[in-house]
Amino acid sequence: MGPERLVGRIGPYPPELNPAALPAGTQVERWRVVGFRGRGAYGAVYRAERVGHEEAGPVALKLALHPRDPRFEREVALLSRLKHPNVPALHAQGVWALGDRLHPFLVMQWVEGTPLYDWSSARNPTSRQVMRLLAQVARALVATHAAGGVHRDVKGDNILVRPEDARAFLVDFGSSLTARAAPLTWHSFPPGTAAYRSPEAWRFALSHRSPDRYVSRPADDVFALGMTAYRLVTDAYPPPVDPRLDTAGLWRGRGAGPEPPRARNPRLEGQLSAIIARMLSVRPQARGTAGELAKELEHLTDHAGVTADQRLFLWETDPLRRRPAEDFVKAYLLGHRPCRRPQERACAVEKQDAEAKAEAEQKEAQELSRAHAPTERIPQPSMTLARLLLGSAAVAVCFTLAFAVTQEWKRSWLQPESIRGTAGDGGTAGLADSVLADPIKRAVVPQSLSGLKLDMPKRPFPGQLRPDSGGRCGGKAQISINGGCWIQVANLEPPCEKTGYEWKGGCYYPIYDVTREPTSGTP
Repeated sequence: MGPERLVGRIGPYPPELNPAALPAGTQVERWRVVGFRGRGAYGAVYRAERVGHEEAGPVALKLALHPRDPRFEREVALLSRLKHPNVPALHAQGVWALGDRLHPFLVMQWVEGTPLYDWSSARNPTSRQVMRLLAQVARALVATHAAGGVHRDVKGDNILVRPEDARAFLVDFGSSLTARAAPLTWHSFPPGTAAYRSPEAWRFALSHRSPDRYVSRPADDVFALGMTAYRLVTDAYPPPVDPRLDTAGLWRGRGAGPEPPRARNPRLEGQLSAIIARMLSVRPQARGTAGELAKELEHLTDHAGVTADQRLFLWETDPLRRRPAEDFVKAYLLGHRPCRRPQERACAVEKQDAEAKAEAEQKEAQELSRAHAPTERIPQPSMTLARLLLGSAAVAVCFTLAFAVTQEWKRSWLQPESIRGTAGDGGTAGLADSVLADPIKRAVVPQSLSGLKLDMPKRPFPGQLRPDSGGRCGGKAQISINGGCWIQVANLEPPCEKTGYEWKGGCYYPIYDVTREPTSGTP
């Protein structure tokens, strides 16, 4: 079943109503705005709910800032072909009539996530956690490229990480390019963010004039992901790619490219550093495809040594008055102190993540029990108790970590300068790193309630789409199993992600029926 297509009706909206700043309660077709999420150059995203179906949960409503913006048609063309667990699903599209102006809009899956860099600054992740996230984004790019598209704006702000399961979502396909798409701009540079543009895009744009345009390719997305990864693991960007600023010639045709990220952050796992450096190769063919990178990152996640479990950044120990002035400037620009993480904040956030994980596990267990025994009430553990247990575990781990960090700090700073070196711990794993490799994973509910390795249910879930009289479900990718309609996620093998069900060696997800309401005619 494809996304709904709706055409807005002329409504009694005040003329000063601005699509960039809709107040809560504004109704856009059948969706009511309940909060603001963010705004870009061409669209604003709101948290919304479907009128009359509020129990279904929130959705993301993306509204065009400019009337009849053709970018939204391009975004729909790509998203409608993308069915991937790391890309928000497209639910509906339409046009909202605001007076005599027609503003396109999209309705997508709501992701309660945190932008990638903000996620990192609050948690101080390990190399292994970064490997896992980058592999997920690479898989999203594999699906995008297989659908004939190029994202063209891969960056930290367009990658959301869901706290309860650390799943990454690639969002904002507004700058995407699809095969045979008509050009929307009249200059050599394609849409995107300057810091993430590839060397070949820069060279083309500075050596050509309109109407010549650079055509983005999958290698450009890989380069942008490499730039994102570099920034993620070092708290800094490599030297600028812009040839006008590249005085050392790092990004020229035979340039060496930037120094490996491990040269800036010795705590980074060596193989991950090599993968990121290859993604930033000056030669596009040397970067590898998104699929090749995903496989390497997934393999490395499972087989990397203990160095992959040390924290990427040192804990803050110096008093505020002893910090250099430039640290405050960088902290203002980056949102946190570079190359340091406040331990108390990380512990508090990890406790919140544990509570969110427990709540998600509990909800999933309740839904599963209702599906398998709809007429029988099964008592469930108290949510308050689950939160208390996981919260206590997080506090205990953080207490252990605090003690370990104190001891490591004393040990390292009582050593002679020649042993300490100038890079803090010199890249060696400290006691604190081995204590807390992944605290959330160790403080989880029993695996029987985790939603992993779920067998295909014998009957459909309540509200799940059923096949027609001929036993067929809508859409080529949909399949009828045990009286319900399911969709298989390509390139995903068991064990499946959360809410995924194993069947004949594949991972399947239920499709729920959404009752269609009559739509108005075309304008």
